[in-house]
Amino acid sequence: MSPQSPTPTTGSPVPTATKESGAPVFEARDLSVHFRVDSPDGKVTVRALDGIDFTLREGEIAALVGESGSGKTTLARVFSLIHAPTAGDVLVSGVPLKKAAKDERRYYRDVQLIFQDPFASLNALKKIRHIVERPVRIHRIATGRKAVAHKVAELLERVNLTPASRYIDRYPTDLSGGQRQRVAIAKSLAVNPKVLLADEPTSMLDASIRLEVLNLLADLRESADLAVLYITHDIASARYVSDRIHVMYGGRIIESGPTEQIVSDPVHPYTRLLIDAAPDPAHYKGSGHSAALTTSNAPPVDNSVEVVGCRFANRCPLARPECTSAPIPRYRGPDGRDVLCVLADERPDFTPTHAAPAAR
Repeated sequence: MSPQSPTPTTGSPVPTATKESGAPVFEARDLSVHFRVDSPDGKVTVRALDGIDFTLREGEIAALVGESGSGKTTLARVFSLIHAPTAGDVLVSGVPLKKAAKDERRYYRDVQLIFQDPFASLNALKKIRHIVERPVRIHRIATGRKAVAHKVAELLERVNLTPASRYIDRYPTDLSGGQRQRVAIAKSLAVNPKVLLADEPTSMLDASIRLEVLNLLADLRESADLAVLYITHDIASARYVSDRIHVMYGGRIIESGPTEQIVSDPVHPYTRLLIDAAPDPAHYKGSGHSAALTTSNAPPVDNSVEVVGCRFANRCPLARPECTSAPIPRYRGPDGRDVLCVLADERPDFTPTHAAPAAR
């Protein structure tokens, strides 16, 4: 991936925030979420999350990157109270999740989820005015017809739907996908949240308008000091907008760290494969770019099957015998880098911290 080409769409990169990130908003400690599901052989346990350590801080955009089924959305759904943890701890601003969520109205005001599909997340039978003003009324952000109308117009203009009068009495079906996603973001902002959980917010949009939504998320982080969890399968867009990247595979975070360090110097082969999959002119012959890795034809890991060691080993082009003989140690590198891979043992700047949990 070229340093000057962080995303397949056109435009200049969003500068990485220079300010220090604040206190932790969400902390997951050895978090696991397991589901019992039916299979042809009877009930099986699917380990959607298995031993996750993760932190999201105030004023930070953290990206969760990985293919479908890696556990990204499950983690967001734990934070949004849709799924309950099976094991481990979740802290919300230092308070255990169960205690923080006792006041549900306040919790949902502070933590807002932006869905992947703007065509399904908005009620097509209601005008934009009704959609945006509903949370304003429910959470008593404004009272009185004039005050509510003023707040709705302010929110629409905040997400660059200007003039608000052009959109306020239209229906979602009258808007483009990008405009609908802006309405969804305006609705989330109505309650003055502290955290936005953005689950693939651009994947259903045309490439030409994805950049607008990413820029909007970056602007909102700066103007409102929001913490943003950005979930995506596209590491190029994660590089464009995030401060830190957490790469997920098979229900585990296998590599994490500052965005530019992850992209420019990946350790885990899966991270390298994600980067190589992003469109980049430097991949072409004669560019001087290193040769891309290729996976085997093995299927992705089955999270209902217990795996000793690395869950990517059956697809990894650099796998060793020790990758599947014992749990993989977690290695800590400079500037908060973490990687769950034996290849880190070859790096003098990485040291093992503790072993990964055994298959559960």
